Amino acid sequence: MRALRATVLGGCCALLGGCGPYIDEVVKERGPRVEQKISAVKAVGDELSKTPLLDKDEPANLKASFQMTSGTPAPANAALVYAEDLRELDELGLVYARVSGTQLVNTCAAFVHTERHPWDPLHPEVAPSSGTGYTATKHFDLCEKLDFLLVLRTRGFVKPSVGRAGSSRQEFDGGWIDADLLVFDLASKKKVGGVRVQAESSEQLEGASAFEVEFDLQWNLQKAVVAALKQHLPNVEVKGGPS
Repeated sequence: MRALRATVLGGCCALLGGCGPYIDEVVKERGPRVEQKISAVKAVGDELSKTPLLDKDEPANLKASFQMTSGTPAPANAALVYAEDLRELDELGLVYARVSGTQLVNTCAAFVHTERHPWDPLHPEVAPSSGTGYTATKHFDLCEKLDFLLVLRTRGFVKPSVGRAGSSRQEFDGGWIDADLLVFDLASKKKVGGVRVQAESSEQLEGASAFEVEFDLQWNLQKAVVAALKQHLPNVEVKGGPS
């Protein structure tokens, strides 16, 4: 019976992300080291505000990798964020069709400062959920080792339309996004490269739902990011996302 209870408890712990250590213990132990990276990210945000728009692609010879998938972070030395995310690191910026994997830095900051996931202004009515020791550990493992920050800075944006409010499937007007993808070295807080990225909605979306329209633009933007990196920063590896 005792062995059975241990097996059941172990299974529950695995499903819930671990029974220990608790997030407050993880933050107490590792928070100061993560805070150093958060400070570097804040400095990049200040530098970004002084960085002019790209007038041409700026290739760079650097070796980096980042994750373009949601869920548990994979080992990498870079993270992708939106410029909007750098305004208040404990929260996410207001971003439509958000590229997967862009919540890492804000999640680390929110865990250190609030022990919760970051608040998302796209869903203002939803309170941030509590973090766990397991998820904090996985995020801190990556945030502590970041060398580069890739920042998507929107230059122009048109949100796609799906017709009249209250109807799930209506006529479709496509959207598009034009952005700079800037690479910053976290040690120097300086820009070391950058590329222009553009994406638009697919043509065959008549009758699509609002979710399908948003995901389509998100997926097309992810493909554009991968393609731009392959062409101008070939040593930057994208883990997950479009091939």
